[in-house]
Amino acid sequence: MLPLLLVPVLAAPVVQPPWIQVLPVQPGRVYGLGVAPLAGAEAAAVREASDNGRADVIARLRANVKADTRITTTTVETRGTGAAPAGTRTQSAQVGTEVQAQAADLPGLVVEETWLDRPGRTGYALAYLDLGIAQRELRTRLATLRQELAAGPDPEPEAKAGIRARLVRVQALKKAHAGLVQLDDLAGLLSGGGGDPDLRGEVLKTRLDTERQLLAARASLTFGLAPSPGLELDPEVAAAVRTAVLKEGMGWSRADPMFAITLRVKTGRSGVAVNPRTWWDYQRSPDFIIAQGALSLSLEDRAGEEYESVTINAKGVGINQAQADALLQADYRAKLGKAVAGWLADLGGW
Repeated sequence: MLPLLLVPVLAAPVVQPPWIQVLPVQPGRVYGLGVAPLAGAEAAAVREASDNGRADVIARLRANVKADTRITTTTVETRGTGAAPAGTRTQSAQVGTEVQAQAADLPGLVVEETWLDRPGRTGYALAYLDLGIAQRELRTRLATLRQELAAGPDPEPEAKAGIRARLVRVQALKKAHAGLVQLDDLAGLLSGGGGDPDLRGEVLKTRLDTERQLLAARASLTFGLAPSPGLELDPEVAAAVRTAVLKEGMGWSRADPMFAITLRVKTGRSGVAVNPRTWWDYQRSPDFIIAQGALSLSLEDRAGEEYESVTINAKGVGINQAQADALLQADYRAKLGKAVAGWLADLGGW
């Protein structure tokens, strides 16, 4: 009986896809390559390579995207006693990607193919952007935004428009403007990849027109300070509030504002004497003085309806009374300005 001979069965060679070395070229498409280390689960490597492939497409569109891929190949030579050298090739990838949210929302950006180099412990992904699909989707979004603007509240004459109507209009314009800013970014990406430049022009024209309407609508809303009777305001406090209002593009009026930012002294604290000039009290020790006080801040319209309110607790610790007073007022100005800025940023949601 002849001895049984064990013949090794060789696995079929794994062929590296050509797109890893040279990206495809096809009219109407922009290709990109993603790489990721195969350090754990294969699915995770494929997912990371796919994300990096999309980021590479965006980088090729010259968007505001930073994508940096570094592939390091190391060859280690080993020798046994009397044996021929054997080479082991390992490959690792380090990928750093920063993508804006607008770019991640780009339609027509897909992953066409992935491949795992298991011996090299690396995953690859081929991604591309279909310019035709992307442009059609962006035009649809632009048409929708234009319809929403046309169907929104009409800009009534200033003498007739009520406060609520103006707030509704500001909110509608803010929403439309945010969508147009995103569309402008995406249209810019497409134009960088050879897309239709007229699309960017259409988006930009609508965006600028909406910006002009939004600025006018915001400026028509006037604000002013209304301290409680007898309360003497620090001029720097008044300046800080006025600056916060003007920075948000709102109007400022001393005579008859639509919205009054009202300041009132918080009273009722046991053992504390509060007067119009000094609305805080002191805690003294041999080493320092603590100045602390509270004011209520509210936002009201001409009819007295309250939209926002907050209590500002201010504190200052110093080695003498003058220093404690100065630190308390600095703390108060900062908190007041932050509160007012937050209210104005939420304008239209009232």
